[in-house]
Amino acid sequence: MSNNRKVLKVMSIIYLLGGIFSIAAGALALTAASGDASGDLSVYSVVVIVMGIVEIIAAILGIRASNNPSKIGIVWVWAIICLACAVVSLLLSEPFLGGVGTSATDVTAVVVSAVYFVFANRVKKESQERLS
Repeated sequence: MSNNRKVLKVMSIIYLLGGIFSIAAGALALTAASGDASGDLSVYSVVVIVMGIVEIIAAILGIRASNNPSKIGIVWVWAIICLACAVVSLLLSEPFLGGVGTSATDVTAVVVSAVYFVFANRVKKESQERLS
């Protein structure tokens, strides 16, 4: 197993744990959002839950692809989706869009998603090189 595949597997496990945490935190925030008159907290909570689901899907596919690189294509797509969700989450937290300010978790999610995409791309290139 190459180093890129090992890193992808570790990142996938981190994504799995992060996805579970995101769903739990989003659900907790959603239940607390019932008193929020503007509904901003509800929207942000739903985005966090959706991101958690996307992370879990990407993690499961990433673990599978790290063992079988021929299945990396779908992981690459889900890595892009994860990165897009992380950027949306970061933007929703910005004060100029009505958020309360950028949090460390939003910035971390973007960085982790970008790293995940980079390693999914490297494994994809390795897989293509083996086929040619």
